[in-house]
Amino acid sequence: MPHNIDIIDGSESAPYRPRLSRETRQLLLTAFVAVLTLWILARVRFPDRPPAANPVPPILEQLTGPTTFADLAARVAELREQLADSLVSFVFTRAETQAGAAGAVKRTVALRIRDDIAVTVVAPGNHRTASVASGVVAEDRGSGLVLVSTPVNTRPRVPIFWSPRDLQQPRYVLAASTSLADISLQPAFIGSLAPVETSQWTEPVWALPLDAAIAPGALLFTEQGELVGVVAQCDTGLAVVPARVLLASAERLLEAPPKAPADIGIDVDALTPGLATVVGARSGVVVSWVDPTGIAASMLRIGDVIEAIDDVAIASVEQWRVRAARAVVGDAFTLRVTRRGAQRTVKLVVPSALGVNGAALGLGMRPIARVGTEVTRVAPGSAAEAAGIAAGDVITLIGSITAPTPAQIASAFDAMNRGDLSIVAVTRDGAHRVMALQR
Repeated sequence: MPHNIDIIDGSESAPYRPRLSRETRQLLLTAFVAVLTLWILARVRFPDRPPAANPVPPILEQLTGPTTFADLAARVAELREQLADSLVSFVFTRAETQAGAAGAVKRTVALRIRDDIAVTVVAPGNHRTASVASGVVAEDRGSGLVLVSTPVNTRPRVPIFWSPRDLQQPRYVLAASTSLADISLQPAFIGSLAPVETSQWTEPVWALPLDAAIAPGALLFTEQGELVGVVAQCDTGLAVVPARVLLASAERLLEAPPKAPADIGIDVDALTPGLATVVGARSGVVVSWVDPTGIAASMLRIGDVIEAIDDVAIASVEQWRVRAARAVVGDAFTLRVTRRGAQRTVKLVVPSALGVNGAALGLGMRPIARVGTEVTRVAPGSAAEAAGIAAGDVITLIGSITAPTPAQIASAFDAMNRGDLSIVAVTRDGAHRVMALQR
């Protein structure tokens, strides 16, 4: 056989598979680990590392610029226009009927809650104050809540009530106040609000900080026009009566049957530790004066301690003032009284303002030896008010009795028949006057 003949193998040969070098495998493994590490780090948050501030301000901020006082004033003016239909102003006078006291005149702002009724809160009164304001529909003298009729007959748009999430958070509000010409809104800062219980309101109110520069009676709104409430004077200081509480109290006052206010003729003072030792009582208020012609003249005397009224403990003078200010004709009270360490129960009933022979005398009086009787109060609608007698007058004569005592004046009036007239002489501001008192 020739040697140049090649022998060809007919079997299939294996494909060529190049092998990766060790260095290449290490490089790929390192890249995989790096990608996995970056993926994990991208999903891990670091709360202790604040985000970096953008060194380049947004374009719109560079164009618009910061807010100015002019912008704030424009927003306040816009909100005032929005609330114009809901706010009215009126003049309210609290006529003090105590001797030597002058009435306080206040122009205040009220919120319209109906087409003919507006509500506001003024300085609370007591059993010897009368409200003098045109259009007063109803008043709670305990809290100062007043409802007045309004000349505007269009249907008002009552603002949305504000619902706070955090009362402790500092915030700005807009306080509505009134002047001789217009109603204005003024920004006011409130550091915090704290819910408190008071004797004036049946539900909690929000106590204002001591440094809050907001006047009582101001209606408060948010920047969005939501009604926060009204600022009122309470036994804990200034507080905001929430909008919901304000409107609910106004509705109850409207639904209550009208009754004439009454004077129970009792003044009280705080029970200090020294007085508590003297009178033998641990809590309550101490009686400082009793009207000699009032309903309590024969049952209470100076130095008695009133511990409770109708089973409700009396802890402060303000609490007593609120209850006494809300007394009306026909009311009955049950007092728990301590006199020199001994407890007893006293029942007081406020009689009708009209007696069998006509109007009541309606005088609170204090004797002045060898001179006559000083008038401390005059009840609205009474015979004394119709005759022109005023608080501070000194009655020097009634009928034929000179220098009469309070008891003699009351007896002389009771002895008169319906329609009878009696001459009364008084001294007022150094001048002598006479008037006719009719039964």
